[in-house]
Amino acid sequence: MKSIVIIIDDEEISRTIIEKLSSNNKNLNLIASFSNAIEGIKFLNKNSIDLIFLDVHMTTLSGFDFLNILKNPPMVILTTSDKNFALEAFEYDCIVDYLVKPITQERFDKAVKKALLFSTINKTEQKSEDYKISNELYVKVDRRLVKINVEIINLIEASGDYIIIKTD
Repeated sequence: MKSIVIIIDDEEISRTIIEKLSSNNKNLNLIASFSNAIEGIKFLNKNSIDLIFLDVHMTTLSGFDFLNILKNPPMVILTTSDKNFALEAFEYDCIVDYLVKPITQERFDKAVKKALLFSTINKTEQKSEDYKISNELYVKVDRRLVKINVEIINLIEASGDYIIIKTD
């Protein structure tokens, strides 16, 4: 399944390059590209996406100001010609990579792969939180539920319509 992505960058040539790099990556579905952060915010208020390619230096809002406005930002790959904000970038949980312009296809694909891995890990963590593992098993015995600690079970055996549970 392809990740749904948008680009927010005030430089037209940068947007065009990232659009081309995105079209060359089979894991991405680029649905919109914006020349300023305000347009991006309006779009995100109505749409759900997986990933943003976000420029750090923009005229109306910086990339960091943009992220501070969002309540629940999707994953972000920062794109910039300035290496000086790399440390600050990783203070944000949503930022998965930092691409310095000019961006090569190889480096771009590596960042996308990292974002996909990050997404998979987050989804797995969310699922495991939904299903908490218990050390207890409840078994119906003579019309009542009996709690058995799983650690003391030595054997579970099928016997017709019933089961036999042998414990310590």
